[in-house]
Amino acid sequence: MIFSSIGWLFKVFWKYFRKFQSVVGTLLFMILVLFIGVSLFKGDKVTVPEHGALVVSLDGVIQEQKKYNESPLQAIAGGKPQKQTILRDVVKAIDLAADDDRITLLIVDTKKMAGALPSKLHYIGDAMSRFRQSGKKIIAYGDSFSQSGYLIASYADEIYLHPYGAILLDGYGSYQNYFKGFLDKIKAEMQIFRVGKYKSAMEPFMRSDMSPAAKEANLALIGDLWAEYTQNVEQQRDLIANSLMSDFDRVDVDLVNLKGDMAALAMQYGLVDGLKNRAEWREFVAEKLGAESAELKDKTIGYHAYLAANAHHVLPAKKIIAVVYVNGTIMDGHQPQGTAGGETVSRHLREARLNDKVKAIVLRVDSPGGSVFASELIRQEVLLLKKAGKPVVTSMGALAASGGYWVSANTDEIWASATTITGSIGVFGAIPNFEGTMAAIGITTDGVGTTPLSGTGVTKPLPEKVKVIVQSSVENIYDKFLKIVSEGRNMTVEQANEVGQGRVWTGSRALELGLVDKLGSFEDAVASAATRAEITEYKIVFWEDPIPWEMKLVADIMERNATIGAMLLARTSRPQDVLAAKILDSLSIFGQLNDPNHAYVLCLSCRGMLGSRK
Repeated sequence: MIFSSIGWLFKVFWKYFRKFQSVVGTLLFMILVLFIGVSLFKGDKVTVPEHGALVVSLDGVIQEQKKYNESPLQAIAGGKPQKQTILRDVVKAIDLAADDDRITLLIVDTKKMAGALPSKLHYIGDAMSRFRQSGKKIIAYGDSFSQSGYLIASYADEIYLHPYGAILLDGYGSYQNYFKGFLDKIKAEMQIFRVGKYKSAMEPFMRSDMSPAAKEANLALIGDLWAEYTQNVEQQRDLIANSLMSDFDRVDVDLVNLKGDMAALAMQYGLVDGLKNRAEWREFVAEKLGAESAELKDKTIGYHAYLAANAHHVLPAKKIIAVVYVNGTIMDGHQPQGTAGGETVSRHLREARLNDKVKAIVLRVDSPGGSVFASELIRQEVLLLKKAGKPVVTSMGALAASGGYWVSANTDEIWASATTITGSIGVFGAIPNFEGTMAAIGITTDGVGTTPLSGTGVTKPLPEKVKVIVQSSVENIYDKFLKIVSEGRNMTVEQANEVGQGRVWTGSRALELGLVDKLGSFEDAVASAATRAEITEYKIVFWEDPIPWEMKLVADIMERNATIGAMLLARTSRPQDVLAAKILDSLSIFGQLNDPNHAYVLCLSCRGMLGSRK
């Protein structure tokens, strides 16, 4: 009886405790939403200052599209929040400011930039050049400048550096980790099938070093990109041709003579116009704007706020040019923004085809490729668009390689920048074998099957017959790839094979080889699409799925409030954690290899090539 009463009391207590817990949870959620709302919308109405300066702060990674986690919980648990700068927003703000009488000065800040491939940097630089052509000035300042940051800064009229700062230039390189020794130690192997002399996508899992063919191709590629970098800086800074490379030859001696003063070295080499500490910099900017240092806050506006202040309602256009992104690794199925899902991109193209207002499509490709099946789904929708009489023009971003080229080859016209990384026409298949790893910990695999192909998996080696089948399939897909290229680019299969073999090219070389039609910007590709559609008045619509509000809220709050992100995530930066993170990042590609037939047109080396160059 006593135990029964205690049980009854416990049930009652638990019932009301759960209700209390629910109420507290709801209140905490409401407080969080309120906090987010205040964080996002706090402050007075944004106004553009008269005779003011537009401040372009390039924070985090420069992206074609903003990447979101699939759910708010993933955003919180998925890792350290990384700020993102959306490329088209930066260019739009600079172009708007060029024609805005209220803006008299552009200030560029790259200290928080996390790097980007060269094409994106030059694209922002081109917008800065247009701003200068309007007769307005651009100034850049940095405590230090990274290599990527300095390339953008070089487009400014004047560059200033903190006296304790430095300009960190070390050239371009293509280095990656190789896992063959590690796989041997854990008694695992990667069963690789590939076509193409230069198709080095899976070399890190087959070798302990870079193959001679990969070294040849990569050195040629980064050599072209570095030549573009140095020539651009020398031209923008009015330096003697090839002087940057000469500086590298004697930099150690010059620095010793300057007693290790990196800022003085930058002055000596003509990379900056002066040295200023932060107080001197603020006074300098105030003088440029005809104001006092204390008034600077009211005389400057960030580009996000500037875009918000210039947002206005636009009536629906009767004629539309739809911009459809192929952004990120191409994967099978429906994928969130930032990854090119075969089903997702195909649906976007289909919607554009069936929409009577859409008169032309620009396929904006910024992808290293991925799944063959997903790439082919996208290409088929391109063919249907052409059959429907709607022009399709490719605008290649920083990277349009392998599958990124597969989806582009049959479009009406291909535009690239001089520093676009493209090509990589080759195919590979990869199936791991962990039999040895499992056996080492006492797990074995055995059984029976009805055919020589039965039981194929990752816990034992592939039967020889299966290896022959997979290799034959990969070769067949390569032949199809060559046919797609030859038909789309009006060349023979032999010519396509000659520029194929998995080799990667810059946009400039691709133009010479006939892989692209013209060098130019995204805006040039849009104008070309309009010409092909025979329209002069149109609206550009970026064809993207709406992002659920809760995802945007969580992502924005974690980006805007770094301290909250740090509290929630509490990551460490111990050397072993950094090393583990690097290995896991390298291996994460296997989570993106979801082709139903295990065949891929993917440039793995392109994923990291120059991308981490800050």
